[in-house]
Amino acid sequence: MARLDGKVAIITGAASGIGRAAARLFAAEGAKVVGTDLQSADDDWGKDVGEGAIFLPQDVTDEARWQSVVAEAEAHAGGIDILLNCAGINGVNGDAAPPQAPDVIGLDIWRKVNRVNAEGTLLGCRAVIPAMKEGGGAIVNISSIAAQKGWPTRTAYGASKAAVLQYTRSVARFCAESGWPIRCNAVLPGPIDTPMINPPGGKPLAGGDGQAGADHVPIKRYGDPMEVARPMLFLASDEASYITGAGLNVDGGIAALTAD
Repeated sequence: MARLDGKVAIITGAASGIGRAAARLFAAEGAKVVGTDLQSADDDWGKDVGEGAIFLPQDVTDEARWQSVVAEAEAHAGGIDILLNCAGINGVNGDAAPPQAPDVIGLDIWRKVNRVNAEGTLLGCRAVIPAMKEGGGAIVNISSIAAQKGWPTRTAYGASKAAVLQYTRSVARFCAESGWPIRCNAVLPGPIDTPMINPPGGKPLAGGDGQAGADHVPIKRYGDPMEVARPMLFLASDEASYITGAGLNVDGGIAALTAD
């Protein structure tokens, strides 16, 4: 029996990167996957993710669209058991990197990054909790190791991911104290080989090519998206039934460093 048989999972940011890997893995484990993204799915998305998965266009900062996505997921699959908030941005577009250093960062980039990462997560949690109150559910948010360490050149990103981690803990406690069987946890990835780190046509965020630029990672490489999807699967499954409000580092050992 697959670990998610009969479960319905909404996965944002599912067109690429960690979200797509999670969609593929969750479908393989028996979940009915509803993938969403602002980016259009390519022609191979359905084949790659698996039979029965559907893809919906979504801007996670759009409150009204969240209500529509939840309604469409319930109509398609009969309910919602899992939400993975994978959609996110770091404020970098290929080689165009608006400065985020504290002395020069503009409010536009601060607001944009925080709106997608922090507010998008808030809206997702708020939209699915009513649907999970009775039957229970699991929410897994993507924070980042940047939530725990200073990152002077990506201050908006780090602040937004710290907000996601704190909000995860608040949601977990609120649901538990309300008597609702809803768990909420977060994963904190380090550098993962996705378009965010290694944008098509641009320079890798950490510098260099390929795995170069990963020297600050104790295990000396970028992670693979599936290496984040698998811990998310665990947190979303019944195997993690006594885990809520946790932040799981998936970072190649960065959190173990005593200094940057």
